Amino acid sequence: MDELTGAAPAKLNVSLRVGPVRPDGYHPLAGVMVTLDGLEDVVTIRRSDRRAVDSPVARDEANLAWKALDALEQTVGEPLPPLHVEIAKRIPAEAGLGGGSSDAAATLRLANRLLGLGLDATGLETTAARVGSDVPFLIRGGTQWVTGRGDHLAPMVPIEGLWALVTPPVRGLSTPAVYREFDGLGAANPIPIAPPDRSWRDGDWVRNDLWPAAAGLAPELSVRAAALDALRPVRVLLCGSGGSLAALFDDPDRCRAAANDLGDGWCCRPGEAIPI
Repeated sequence: MDELTGAAPAKLNVSLRVGPVRPDGYHPLAGVMVTLDGLEDVVTIRRSDRRAVDSPVARDEANLAWKALDALEQTVGEPLPPLHVEIAKRIPAEAGLGGGSSDAAATLRLANRLLGLGLDATGLETTAARVGSDVPFLIRGGTQWVTGRGDHLAPMVPIEGLWALVTPPVRGLSTPAVYREFDGLGAANPIPIAPPDRSWRDGDWVRNDLWPAAAGLAPELSVRAAALDALRPVRVLLCGSGGSLAALFDDPDRCRAAANDLGDGWCCRPGEAIPI
């Protein structure tokens, strides 16, 4: 076997709670994350005579997939055979949808299988934690309660009846810039210690603490949010650190109709766990 291809799905923070910055510079997080069925990149890895990462967004060492291969070498304790990673992009960059992180997670899964390394999900998630905060979740995806820096994971019962109209970013937002703005606003509050026990339809847990910071940096987000709210979803959410938004519906036909009215975006639903 010389080549493998797999999907790298986008992620959605159905809830994202952010605590005060820690001494190490990171923020404690807590929330419900899902992978999305309906918006994904496609990652292909093949044996090669030299390592390379080919992507329209970032190539070679500038891509998280390269860092993922470095982390995998640290895990196995020896150099890997050279691999060529090719990424076909659909997930927009700087959108809060985890595109680069999902590409890195897919690279770990595919390299593990192609090279017969034998790592289980826990081993891949531990490796992924050295790559980036969203990467551990995106190893298995599905629906999970995520805490810590995004490296403490607890699978949850899949969310039923949720459809998300995900819009392209109105403006790309860098994650560090959004967190700096968040710190400047003094918006941090204690974060929950347990997953929600109520439906997403009537739960006030469906929220994103980064919204004031992102909207402060990109006022046009509020204009887009108002346009989405006019489509009468259950809730409108900022995706991660932005700049995409998601309108949450409880009916697929209403989601598709809203997408037609808006003339933009992807109608998605929570995906199943990803096979290792």
